[in-house]
Amino acid sequence: MHMVGGASAKEHLAALAARGVWNCVWPEIEQLVAATRGVLASHLRDAVLAARRLDGEGDREIGELVIGRARLRVECPLRCAPPGPEETALGELFGASTPLARIFVLRDGGSGPAVLESMLVADPARGLWITTEPELGPASLRDLGTLETFFWSLITDQRG
Repeated sequence: MHMVGGASAKEHLAALAARGVWNCVWPEIEQLVAATRGVLASHLRDAVLAARRLDGEGDREIGELVIGRARLRVECPLRCAPPGPEETALGELFGASTPLARIFVLRDGGSGPAVLESMLVADPARGLWITTEPELGPASLRDLGTLETFFWSLITDQRG
């Protein structure tokens, strides 16, 4: 197979597809944070609500949501892979061999490792996605209403 920058053309295309999903989701989350801060500014005097991009070191896109003292790390590995054996629901919904992009939402584990809070899984070819917590979708990557529901589920859950 033709090589592109040290990776196969298939891996390169999968990375582009995953980045395309990230580029649909993360800017909308940033806009929702800005809009929420704008509306609730007087109620957030001492509380922080922020979204910022972090360095993904080339193999992933990373963002961070800061909600008061809570921190959520949002990571999108730049690859697409079919559902694994433990992801039977994804295989049933998207197809067992469909390459899927995944965006992981991890809650800071304090003194321990980060804990998986939720996962957004997308089929870049069809432009469809679902989330695991809460269970949303399938929805179009252009469905901002469902993405907003996902966003609110993230910022209002203050566990840990």
